[in-house]
Amino acid sequence: MQTPVANGFNFISLNFNSSMMATGVTQMLKQEDKMKSNRDFLEKLKCLFLRVQNPKKSAFEDLVQQIFGCDLNSAEGIDWLHTANRNFSDFHNKFLDNVEETVNMLKEKRAKEGNMTHLEESKIIIFVDKSLMKDLLQKWLNATNMSELKAQDSLNTLQRFVHKALIINYVSRDTDSMKSLDRLMKDIAVPSRNGKN
Repeated sequence: MQTPVANGFNFISLNFNSSMMATGVTQMLKQEDKMKSNRDFLEKLKCLFLRVQNPKKSAFEDLVQQIFGCDLNSAEGIDWLHTANRNFSDFHNKFLDNVEETVNMLKEKRAKEGNMTHLEESKIIIFVDKSLMKDLLQKWLNATNMSELKAQDSLNTLQRFVHKALIINYVSRDTDSMKSLDRLMKDIAVPSRNGKN
């Protein structure tokens, strides 16, 4: 009978050999590569979301092929496409929740000031400064290279995007009208944090 040797909290059998270790290291490396690919994929989805609220199906397909290199009709490819759709839907809902919360803040501020007149676009522009815009978009901005985003003047376009989103959703949540904002965003550069644009 062989006695296992205790090493910290792990027990290592005396029958443990280098081929077992090599297999374990290879599996660990594959797992690390997969985790990195998952992070890259999520980062790219966040950057894409900042550019377009309603992407074409081909945008997701291109990302899946670029990052994972798998056949789109395979089980893995289909899973990644479903993941992309699910994440994008989640991004959209969270963004609209943030917009709604910001609209409510603006309404409360106006009520405290006793201002019940028709809301003018200029009031929203004044209310949404760069700081508020960054707070509202933080979930997605954390995937970007902020230095490059500033250098390419994309933050100003993102701020206009937030202005328009608040105007569209001021009375009530309007997902259909939000699609029109894609025109505003189509030409901006949204560089990813990992530099793989």
